[in-house]
Amino acid sequence: MIFPEHCKYVAVRDCDDLISRPLPGELVYFSSRYIVLFWQGQAAIYEVNSNGEGVLRSISVVNKIADFTETSVYEQKVDIFNRSRLITEAKRLCKPPIKAVVFQGFDLHWTFVYDPDLNSVMEIEIFDITPPDPPYLVTLIKKLEDAGIFGDLSVSFKPVVQDLRRLNTGTIFPCSASGIGSSHLNRPGVRIEEGSVLVGCDMSREVLEARFPGVNFEQENICPTKTIRPYKPFIAKCCRSARVGPIELYGIQGCVVHWGANPYEVVSAIRALVTRYTEDAKVK
Repeated sequence: MIFPEHCKYVAVRDCDDLISRPLPGELVYFSSRYIVLFWQGQAAIYEVNSNGEGVLRSISVVNKIADFTETSVYEQKVDIFNRSRLITEAKRLCKPPIKAVVFQGFDLHWTFVYDPDLNSVMEIEIFDITPPDPPYLVTLIKKLEDAGIFGDLSVSFKPVVQDLRRLNTGTIFPCSASGIGSSHLNRPGVRIEEGSVLVGCDMSREVLEARFPGVNFEQENICPTKTIRPYKPFIAKCCRSARVGPIELYGIQGCVVHWGANPYEVVSAIRALVTRYTEDAKVK
Protein backbone atom coordinates (compact mmCIF):
# COMPACT_ATOMS: atom_id res chain seq x y z
CA MET A 1 0.00 0.00 0.00
CA ILE A 2 1.10 3.56 -0.70
CA PHE A 3 -0.52 6.25 1.41
CA PRO A 4 1.49 9.48 1.82
CA GLU A 5 2.18 10.36 5.44
CA HIS A 6 0.98 13.91 4.82
CA CYS A 7 -0.71 15.87 2.06
CA LYS A 8 2.30 18.19 1.92
CA TYR A 9 4.13 15.47 0.01
CA VAL A 10 1.49 15.43 -2.75
CA ALA A 11 1.69 17.94 -5.60
CA VAL A 12 -1.14 18.34 -8.11
CA ARG A 13 -1.36 19.90 -11.55
CA ASP A 14 -3.52 19.88 -14.65
CA CYS A 15 -2.24 18.35 -17.86
CA ASP A 16 -3.14 18.52 -21.56
CA ASP A 17 -3.97 14.90 -22.40
CA LEU A 18 -3.95 11.28 -21.21
CA ILE A 19 -0.35 10.68 -22.22
CA SER A 20 1.13 13.52 -20.16
CA ARG A 21 3.54 12.68 -17.36
CA PRO A 22 6.11 14.47 -15.21
CA LEU A 23 9.53 14.59 -16.86
CA PRO A 24 13.06 14.65 -15.45
CA GLY A 25 14.37 18.20 -15.37
CA GLU A 26 10.99 19.79 -14.64
CA LEU A 27 10.73 21.89 -11.50
CA VAL A 28 8.78 20.68 -8.51
CA TYR A 29 8.13 22.05 -5.02
CA PHE A 30 10.84 20.85 -2.62
CA SER A 31 8.55 18.70 -0.40
CA SER A 32 6.80 16.95 -3.29
CA ARG A 33 7.26 13.18 -3.36
CA TYR A 34 4.23 12.47 -5.50
CA ILE A 35 2.48 14.26 -8.35
CA VAL A 36 -1.18 13.78 -9.22
CA LEU A 37 -2.04 14.80 -12.79
CA PHE A 38 -5.60 15.81 -13.61
CA TRP A 39 -7.24 15.79 -17.02
CA GLN A 40 -10.97 16.34 -17.48
CA GLY A 41 -11.90 14.88 -14.11
CA GLN A 42 -9.52 11.93 -14.37
CA ALA A 43 -6.26 11.46 -12.50
CA ALA A 44 -2.91 9.67 -12.70
CA ILE A 45 -0.34 9.31 -9.92
CA TYR A 46 3.47 9.46 -10.10
CA GLU A 47 6.27 9.20 -7.58
CA VAL A 48 9.15 11.63 -8.06
CA ASN A 49 12.60 12.30 -6.67
CA SER A 50 14.21 15.71 -7.00
CA ASN A 51 17.68 17.23 -6.75
CA GLY A 52 18.97 20.63 -5.79
CA GLU A 53 18.35 23.19 -3.08
CA GLY A 54 15.78 25.87 -2.52
CA VAL A 55 12.00 25.95 -2.80
CA LEU A 56 11.87 24.61 -6.38
CA ARG A 57 13.97 21.62 -7.34
CA SER A 58 14.64 19.59 -10.47
CA ILE A 59 12.91 16.22 -10.92
CA SER A 60 15.52 13.46 -11.23
CA VAL A 61 13.45 10.26 -11.22
CA VAL A 62 9.85 9.56 -12.23
CA ASN A 63 7.94 6.35 -11.44
CA LYS A 64 4.35 5.73 -12.42
CA ILE A 65 2.11 4.48 -9.61
CA ALA A 66 -1.28 4.44 -11.38
CA ASP A 67 -2.35 5.80 -14.75
CA PHE A 68 -5.64 7.44 -15.72
CA THR A 69 -7.39 4.09 -16.25
CA GLU A 70 -6.31 2.81 -12.84
CA THR A 71 -7.22 5.81 -10.67
CA SER A 72 -10.56 6.94 -9.29
CA VAL A 73 -11.22 10.48 -8.06
CA TYR A 74 -13.45 10.51 -4.99
CA GLU A 75 -16.48 12.73 -5.54
CA GLN A 76 -16.93 14.25 -2.07
CA LYS A 77 -14.48 16.25 0.00
CA VAL A 78 -13.25 14.33 3.05
CA ASP A 79 -11.10 14.60 6.15
CA ILE A 80 -7.84 13.54 4.53
CA PHE A 81 -6.21 13.09 7.94
CA ASN A 82 -8.58 10.27 8.89
CA ARG A 83 -6.37 7.53 7.54
CA SER A 84 -8.39 4.50 8.59
CA ARG A 85 -11.55 5.77 6.90
CA LEU A 86 -9.71 6.64 3.70
CA ILE A 87 -8.09 3.22 3.58
CA THR A 88 -11.47 1.57 4.15
CA GLU A 89 -13.17 3.66 1.48
CA ALA A 90 -10.36 3.12 -1.01
CA LYS A 91 -10.58 -0.62 -0.42
CA ARG A 92 -14.28 -0.52 -1.24
CA LEU A 93 -13.65 1.34 -4.50
CA CYS A 94 -10.54 -0.46 -5.73
CA LYS A 95 -12.05 -3.02 -8.06
CA PRO A 96 -10.21 -3.92 -11.30
CA PRO A 97 -8.98 -1.97 -13.12
CA ILE A 98 -8.95 0.66 -10.31
CA LYS A 99 -5.84 0.46 -8.11
CA ALA A 100 -5.85 3.89 -6.45
CA VAL A 101 -8.26 6.50 -5.15
CA VAL A 102 -7.49 10.23 -5.01
CA PHE A 103 -9.13 12.25 -2.21
CA GLN A 104 -9.53 15.99 -1.73
CA GLY A 105 -9.74 17.40 1.78
CA PHE A 106 -12.07 20.05 3.12
CA ASP A 107 -9.07 22.40 3.01
CA LEU A 108 -8.68 21.59 -0.75
CA HIS A 109 -5.42 19.67 -0.32
CA TRP A 110 -5.07 16.27 -1.93
CA THR A 111 -3.87 12.77 -1.05
CA PHE A 112 -4.34 9.24 -2.38
CA VAL A 113 -4.37 5.58 -1.39
CA TYR A 114 -2.83 3.00 -3.71
CA ASP A 115 -3.40 -0.73 -3.23
CA PRO A 116 -5.29 -0.22 0.08
CA ASP A 117 -4.57 -2.78 2.80
CA LEU A 118 -7.09 -3.12 5.62
CA ASN A 119 -4.50 -5.04 7.65
CA SER A 120 -2.69 -1.73 8.11
CA VAL A 121 -5.64 -0.45 10.17
CA MET A 122 -5.22 -1.34 13.84
CA GLU A 123 -8.52 -2.34 15.46
CA ILE A 124 -8.86 -1.55 19.16
CA GLU A 125 -11.48 -3.21 21.35
CA ILE A 126 -13.33 -0.94 23.78
CA PHE A 127 -14.50 -2.83 26.88
CA ASP A 128 -17.33 -1.04 28.63
CA ILE A 129 -20.53 -1.67 30.57
CA THR A 130 -24.09 -0.39 30.35
CA PRO A 131 -25.87 1.25 32.09
CA PRO A 132 -25.13 4.08 31.81
CA ASP A 133 -26.79 4.10 28.44
CA PRO A 134 -25.09 4.87 26.16
CA PRO A 135 -21.89 3.45 27.72
CA TYR A 136 -19.52 6.28 28.62
CA LEU A 137 -16.17 5.08 27.27
CA VAL A 138 -17.59 3.87 23.95
CA THR A 139 -19.49 7.12 23.48
CA LEU A 140 -16.51 9.32 24.36
CA ILE A 141 -14.17 7.51 21.97
CA LYS A 142 -16.77 7.71 19.18
CA LYS A 143 -16.98 11.49 19.65
CA LEU A 144 -13.20 11.82 19.64
CA GLU A 145 -12.96 9.64 16.54
CA ASP A 146 -15.58 11.73 14.73
CA ALA A 147 -13.61 14.86 15.65
CA GLY A 148 -10.53 13.44 13.91
CA ILE A 149 -8.41 13.08 17.06
CA PHE A 150 -7.15 9.66 16.01
CA GLY A 151 -7.02 10.33 12.27
CA ASP A 152 -3.26 10.03 11.92
CA LEU A 153 -3.08 6.69 13.77
CA SER A 154 -4.84 4.43 11.22
CA VAL A 155 -7.01 2.87 13.92
CA SER A 156 -10.60 1.71 14.19
CA PHE A 157 -12.63 0.77 17.25
CA LYS A 158 -14.81 -2.21 18.15
CA PRO A 159 -17.14 -1.77 21.16
CA VAL A 160 -17.45 -4.80 23.45
CA VAL A 161 -20.19 -3.85 25.89
CA GLN A 162 -21.48 -5.91 28.81
CA ASP A 163 -25.15 -5.20 29.56
CA LEU A 164 -25.59 -5.50 33.32
CA ARG A 165 -29.36 -5.72 32.87
CA ARG A 166 -28.86 -9.23 31.52
CA LEU A 167 -27.35 -10.43 34.80
CA ASN A 168 -30.45 -11.79 36.46
CA THR A 169 -28.46 -13.33 39.30
CA GLY A 170 -27.80 -10.06 41.08
CA THR A 171 -29.60 -9.16 44.29
CA ILE A 172 -27.49 -6.15 45.27
CA PHE A 173 -25.77 -3.51 43.18
CA PRO A 174 -23.12 -0.89 44.04
CA CYS A 175 -24.97 2.28 43.09
CA SER A 176 -28.53 3.42 42.52
CA ALA A 177 -27.32 5.52 39.59
CA SER A 178 -27.28 2.34 37.50
CA GLY A 179 -31.04 2.15 37.61
CA ILE A 180 -30.77 -1.62 38.07
CA GLY A 181 -32.39 -3.50 40.91
CA SER A 182 -33.76 -2.14 44.15
CA SER A 183 -30.96 -2.88 46.62
CA HIS A 184 -27.90 -0.61 46.40
CA LEU A 185 -24.85 -0.15 48.61
CA ASN A 186 -25.03 3.65 48.44
CA ARG A 187 -28.46 3.83 50.04
CA PRO A 188 -28.99 4.12 53.80
CA GLY A 189 -30.90 1.27 55.36
CA VAL A 190 -29.87 -1.29 52.76
CA ARG A 191 -29.85 -4.82 54.14
CA ILE A 192 -27.75 -7.76 53.01
CA GLU A 193 -29.06 -11.27 53.46
CA GLU A 194 -26.99 -14.43 53.62
CA GLY A 195 -26.27 -15.67 50.10
CA SER A 196 -26.90 -12.33 48.41
CA VAL A 197 -25.22 -11.87 45.03
CA LEU A 198 -23.28 -8.66 44.48
CA VAL A 199 -22.98 -7.47 40.89
CA GLY A 200 -19.96 -5.20 41.09
CA CYS A 201 -16.20 -4.81 40.91
CA ASP A 202 -13.46 -5.36 43.49
CA MET A 203 -14.07 -1.95 45.02
CA SER A 204 -17.77 -2.73 45.41
CA ARG A 205 -16.82 -5.91 47.25
CA GLU A 206 -14.63 -3.94 49.65
CA VAL A 207 -17.45 -1.45 50.32
CA LEU A 208 -19.89 -4.26 51.05
CA GLU A 209 -17.42 -6.01 53.36
CA ALA A 210 -16.75 -2.73 55.17
CA ARG A 211 -20.46 -2.05 55.71
CA PHE A 212 -21.45 -5.62 56.53
CA PRO A 213 -18.42 -7.38 58.06
CA GLY A 214 -18.71 -11.12 58.27
CA VAL A 215 -21.75 -11.47 56.00
CA ASN A 216 -21.64 -14.32 53.49
CA PHE A 217 -22.36 -13.31 49.90
CA GLU A 218 -21.44 -14.22 46.35
CA GLN A 219 -20.09 -11.88 43.68
CA GLU A 220 -20.61 -11.43 39.95
CA ASN A 221 -17.34 -9.58 39.30
CA ILE A 222 -17.61 -7.04 36.49
CA CYS A 223 -14.11 -5.56 36.82
CA PRO A 224 -12.65 -5.54 33.30
CA THR A 225 -9.16 -6.35 34.55
CA LYS A 226 -10.56 -9.60 35.95
CA THR A 227 -13.25 -10.63 33.48
CA ILE A 228 -12.57 -9.52 29.91
CA ARG A 229 -11.06 -11.70 27.18
CA PRO A 230 -9.40 -9.44 24.60
CA TYR A 231 -8.50 -10.68 21.14
CA LYS A 232 -7.03 -7.42 19.89
CA PRO A 233 -5.35 -4.35 21.44
CA PHE A 234 -7.86 -2.93 23.91
CA ILE A 235 -8.87 -0.17 26.27
CA ALA A 236 -10.93 -0.63 29.43
CA LYS A 237 -11.82 1.36 32.51
CA CYS A 238 -11.41 0.64 36.21
CA CYS A 239 -12.19 2.48 39.44
CA ARG A 240 -8.77 1.79 40.97
CA SER A 241 -6.20 4.47 40.14
CA ALA A 242 -3.40 1.98 40.82
CA ARG A 243 -4.49 -0.08 37.81
CA VAL A 244 -4.49 2.84 35.37
CA GLY A 245 -1.90 2.49 32.64
CA PRO A 246 -0.51 -0.21 30.34
CA ILE A 247 -1.73 -3.77 30.87
CA GLU A 248 -1.34 -7.13 29.17
CA LEU A 249 -4.05 -9.80 29.27
CA TYR A 250 -3.78 -13.17 27.53
CA GLY A 251 -0.72 -11.86 25.72
CA ILE A 252 -2.65 -8.89 24.28
CA GLN A 253 -1.49 -5.30 24.84
CA GLY A 254 -4.04 -2.94 26.34
CA CYS A 255 -4.53 0.11 28.51
CA VAL A 256 -6.71 0.92 31.49
CA VAL A 257 -8.16 4.36 32.18
CA HIS A 258 -9.95 5.50 35.32
CA TRP A 259 -13.74 5.26 35.19
CA GLY A 260 -13.82 9.07 35.38
CA ALA A 261 -11.09 9.68 32.79
CA ASN A 262 -11.44 12.90 30.81
CA PRO A 263 -11.05 13.09 27.01
CA TYR A 264 -7.39 14.12 27.19
CA GLU A 265 -6.54 11.13 29.39
CA VAL A 266 -8.36 8.73 27.05
CA VAL A 267 -6.60 10.14 23.98
CA SER A 268 -3.22 9.92 25.70
CA ALA A 269 -3.85 6.31 26.72
CA ILE A 270 -4.87 5.25 23.20
CA ARG A 271 -1.90 6.98 21.59
CA ALA A 272 0.47 5.34 24.06
CA LEU A 273 -1.14 1.96 23.34
CA VAL A 274 -0.72 2.39 19.57
CA THR A 275 2.92 3.39 20.00
CA ARG A 276 3.64 0.45 22.30
CA TYR A 277 1.83 -2.05 20.07
CA THR A 278 3.53 -0.78 16.93
CA GLU A 279 6.99 -0.93 18.51
CA ASP A 280 6.35 -4.47 19.77
CA ALA A 281 5.19 -5.54 16.31
CA LYS A 282 8.44 -4.23 14.80
CA VAL A 283 10.50 -6.24 17.29
CA LYS A 284 8.54 -9.41 16.50
